[in-house]
Amino acid sequence: MQNNLNGQKQPQLKHHATTEKSEVPPHLNDPGLESLDFSGTLYPNTPAENHYLTIEGPGINQTIPLEAATYSIGRHVGNAIVINNNTVSGQHAILLRLNGLPHETYAFRIIDGNFQGSRSRNGLWINGNRCHSHDLQDQDVIHIGPEVQARYHCNLASFSNDIDPTSFALRPPEDRDRDAHRQLRRQELQMLGDQALIRLSSFIELIPYPIFEINLSGQITYLNPAAIEQFPDLKHDRQHPLLQNLLSLELQTPQKHLAREVRVGESIFEQVIHYLIESNLVRSYLVDITQRIQAEQRLSESEDRYAAAAEGANDGLWDWNLSTDRIYFSLRWKAMLGYDEADIGDRPEEWFGRLHPDDEPTVREQLAFHLSGAAKQFQTEFRLLTRLGEYRWFRCRGLARRNESGAPYRLSGSLTDITDYYSVKQQLLEDSLRDALTGLPNRHLFMMRLKQAFARNQMPESARYGVLFLDLDRFKVVNDSLGHLLGDEMLLQVAARLTTCLRDRDIVARFGGDEFVILLESIESVDDALAIAERIQQQMSTCFFLEQQEVFTGASIGIAISGPHYQNPEDILRDADAAMYRAKRSGISRYEIVNGDIHTGSLALLQMDSDLRRAIERQEFFLVYQPIVSFATGNIAGFEALIRWQHPERGLVPPSDFIPLAEDTGFILPLGDWVLQQACRQMRLWQIQYPSAIPLTIHVNVSSKQFAQPDFVGKIRDVLCATELAYGSLKLEITEGVIMQHEAFVAQQLNTLKTLGVCLGIDDFGTGYSSLKYLNSFPLDTLKIDRSFVSQMESNDSLEIVRTIVNLAHNLKMEVVAEGVETLSQAALLQKMGCEYAQGYFFAKPLDEAAASNLLKSGVRAIAPDLLLETPIVSG
Repeated sequence: MQNNLNGQKQPQLKHHATTEKSEVPPHLNDPGLESLDFSGTLYPNTPAENHYLTIEGPGINQTIPLEAATYSIGRHVGNAIVINNNTVSGQHAILLRLNGLPHETYAFRIIDGNFQGSRSRNGLWINGNRCHSHDLQDQDVIHIGPEVQARYHCNLASFSNDIDPTSFALRPPEDRDRDAHRQLRRQELQMLGDQALIRLSSFIELIPYPIFEINLSGQITYLNPAAIEQFPDLKHDRQHPLLQNLLSLELQTPQKHLAREVRVGESIFEQVIHYLIESNLVRSYLVDITQRIQAEQRLSESEDRYAAAAEGANDGLWDWNLSTDRIYFSLRWKAMLGYDEADIGDRPEEWFGRLHPDDEPTVREQLAFHLSGAAKQFQTEFRLLTRLGEYRWFRCRGLARRNESGAPYRLSGSLTDITDYYSVKQQLLEDSLRDALTGLPNRHLFMMRLKQAFARNQMPESARYGVLFLDLDRFKVVNDSLGHLLGDEMLLQVAARLTTCLRDRDIVARFGGDEFVILLESIESVDDALAIAERIQQQMSTCFFLEQQEVFTGASIGIAISGPHYQNPEDILRDADAAMYRAKRSGISRYEIVNGDIHTGSLALLQMDSDLRRAIERQEFFLVYQPIVSFATGNIAGFEALIRWQHPERGLVPPSDFIPLAEDTGFILPLGDWVLQQACRQMRLWQIQYPSAIPLTIHVNVSSKQFAQPDFVGKIRDVLCATELAYGSLKLEITEGVIMQHEAFVAQQLNTLKTLGVCLGIDDFGTGYSSLKYLNSFPLDTLKIDRSFVSQMESNDSLEIVRTIVNLAHNLKMEVVAEGVETLSQAALLQKMGCEYAQGYFFAKPLDEAAASNLLKSGVRAIAPDLLLETPIVSG
């Protein structure tokens, strides 16, 4: 802390600075100014304190050594020299040091006012004369307001009158030349205006980038405020990264300027080194390029992209003097447009005359907003015409400097080439609207087009439009059997075929998986949509060739036509989707048109889905148990667990209504876990209550989604361990479809379960793929004949089918369970064929827990085996 002029502690002198990037602004590159140093540096042979001010006034008596480059004088505490007197303005005057004078000396110039050019309230008086600026001489008297007087002291003789011409002439020629050069600089210095000096001084002091200087001994001689703030240890740490090799680099390079990259902690700086030969100084300009380096690293997929990113991060600079309406454009600014230094002048037309016509209004509007104070910063993006006649995208940022009244007088900023960014942005935009595999429009683009069609349809006498929702039949089988690569190839061929079926104004999009959606624009009637649907069906019926293998598929299509009943575009898409599912349930290669029933059904399904998810919490589900009877003993051998849903409003909901919905929504997983746990718990309880020589078994159906879970075997193990039910007392029943969908995975799961001792069976045999390959390959224990065959056993065809299934199972060493047995005749026929087990209404309907317990408790045999043997076999 320094003492202020009232004897109080005064803050340390503060400095304000601007920065330079790789290029030094023309103010500092001017050869005529190179030796005019505003840094505050002392030359090696100059006494340390030969310039100072003595200041006197009411309660003020202070002597201040003048060592720094710039001093602001005034009443405000932010000044370097603070004078607490009401006659002194807040920022009254500026002291600027002028270097490069004869005999390696320097002097000070005092200027009335502040860095922004505003004059003080009571003026500046030198030796009794009012002055706007004055080059101080030894013993000059300065009045800073009516009550405060300062005197300038310099222990050197007058610079202009005390030069010894004799000693000058007798010095070596190179010294005389140097002194003559400095005398010339002194004359040029005297010709500089105040505004130029203020501009040069404030440029370094006000920029937000660090600048520092060292002498040839390696000592820090100057730090601007940004350097002090960012590198507080720089002045005392001789091993600081920014100081390493600075002097040795000077000896290695013949150039006055040198740039290098330096890492300081986690940050990387570009250090532009300027060797001030005549001042015996080394000045460094620092720019934090950490983000630029990181951006370059992220974009370094190739050398070309890396070079483009590095070049793009090198901004062009501009400085607009609003008073003279002249703009300084840096070399980089001009080079980005393909021009040399002399090709572009300093008029605003050089900029605005190259603007793209579409961008000029926006640029001028943003500029006006900032200059008026409505926007804190000027920032916009626009296109500029280059020398090659092409437009490139640029991002421009700028900030206005304002006087005390708030009026802007200067606007400075940077220009960044963002053409590559815009190209990537455009590509990303296009990619975001396209399916990555097929190149077709994706869901997002389709919905944009659908919303546009919906909006047009709201206008009177507008044309109708239609939506086709398409799903491939059996695509999962193709994908799983031939692999995902060939599955993708098939999707590509499907996309190509669909495109050929449409008109130019229509659009087909891939929604994901094997789902495609088509928007038919401007159709006369539903017949137009049906014609296109039939054309698609015809295209899909032709075989696909995938690596010389013929593959057949089909398409289920839902069709929805626009109408006044649709309140938003999502509704028509929803109805088309629902119609597609209805078509798929009707068979393969079908299409379905939306009607009122579909809309009502969709709402009902939505409500049921919501109710379904809360049913477990509300304990609305319960199990019933259908006995499975042994033909050998006539006794109950086990039960099949079947789920029921007692809805609080709809009553008893059939499984056929909610099981498919649970499959579609994934709710089948928690529902299946609940069924497995409840069934095993109940069976273990019955085994304890009603022991028998052969323990009862519980049959539980398992869906494909359950079986596909990686931890499914672990769940089975956990449930059996928790309920203490033996592994052999659980029989899991899966359908042929489960095996077809997950062949390799199913084989692994089944073998693991079989090793544990769990019994395995095929449910509804004969209604699915009926592949003998799977029966022979997997460790199955039982085969269950579907009720559709059992119910038709009165006919010779069904009878022979059942007989064949029984013989097939026995040949594969599997037991047979027949379901849906409803008559004594059916039971007798099955027993005669050698069928081991049966279930159906002939023996018992599905029973709740209490009824099944009573049946076991009674010990009644389900049927007398001898009675079945006496029943004649039905013949043709």
